[in-house]
Amino acid sequence: MSGLRRRKIVCFESLFPLVVMSLLTALGCQMTDTYQKPYRKENSQYIHDLAILHPAVLPEMTVNVRADEQFLSTLLTGPAIIPQIMLRLAFLTENQEDSMIFNEMFFDVNIGEVFCENLNTKLQLCSRFGIVPQEGITKNKVVWKLLEKEPKGLGDYRTIGIELGVDTVLEIEVLSYGIKDPGIFSDPHAILNIGAKMIRVADGMVLWEDVIYAKSRIEMDTIDFVDTVYADVTILKKEIEKVIDIVSEECLVRLGIDTHNTYILGKGYSEGKKEKIDLPKKLNQLNNMRYDSLITNRDYKEKKRELVDRAMGRKTGYKKKRKVPPVKEQKRVIIKGGEKTKSGLPPLPRRD
Repeated sequence: MSGLRRRKIVCFESLFPLVVMSLLTALGCQMTDTYQKPYRKENSQYIHDLAILHPAVLPEMTVNVRADEQFLSTLLTGPAIIPQIMLRLAFLTENQEDSMIFNEMFFDVNIGEVFCENLNTKLQLCSRFGIVPQEGITKNKVVWKLLEKEPKGLGDYRTIGIELGVDTVLEIEVLSYGIKDPGIFSDPHAILNIGAKMIRVADGMVLWEDVIYAKSRIEMDTIDFVDTVYADVTILKKEIEKVIDIVSEECLVRLGIDTHNTYILGKGYSEGKKEKIDLPKKLNQLNNMRYDSLITNRDYKEKKRELVDRAMGRKTGYKKKRKVPPVKEQKRVIIKGGEKTKSGLPPLPRRD
């Protein structure tokens, strides 16, 4: 009997990790091998041009908005084991149906690209790096093919560096995102979890690696939010954009970059002002001109500074230097006049 009991215990211990893994997979948890390596500020002096690589593969949106129903139903069921198991299976099926519906409504939005564009604009504004426009990355066929390759080797990073003209790349991976309802005492919130890795293309050295998770509170009851999303999906997109903005801001903070001026990038910032400037759009246009060599890096910096001052409502006092025409040097002609006496008459000729 003791041998049989011992055998059962061993079997249970061996099956327990498999059960836990299956439950994590069923609940939508993603296992990742992303490690953390803090960024060292002294590395910034060696970074001149940077490209942000968005992920080629994205996870499905996770949706869990039935916490209220699950809580009440669980209480009413009581401590009975079989009804509790049946309820859990029913809740899991409902969550999968919700995820499928929300993903179908959100199909036209690539959250990885949207996040990289947001991060690109903030790095243009706040950092001293030369940032490759996201359009330049998607247009390059060689780089586009390498985006799908995992894992990338040193030769791949060097190829990307040569194609885009950069010395550093920042790879972004979307680990998970979606909408969750914590329970009856809390409002739903949007979540986003990304992995970031900064690599030097010359030797493949990892300069920074981190995982950033954030959530944005949705100021609406769960039932009202779901009904609103079914009527207008733009509400869902706005809530996802809010959490994207939070995570991109945190990226800059962990890189040691001052984010004091990022508030002027907000869509509602220019409302009520005399001069309405779509700063993200204007910055990207300037950056495209710089990358296409239509303007010099010096002109780009001056125009960006003037654009930021205009967006902040400051008076731009950048006067262009007037070109002064060169003064023509005239040859000085010395005219020798004849000697005159006190009477004004020319002197008499001398006799030697």
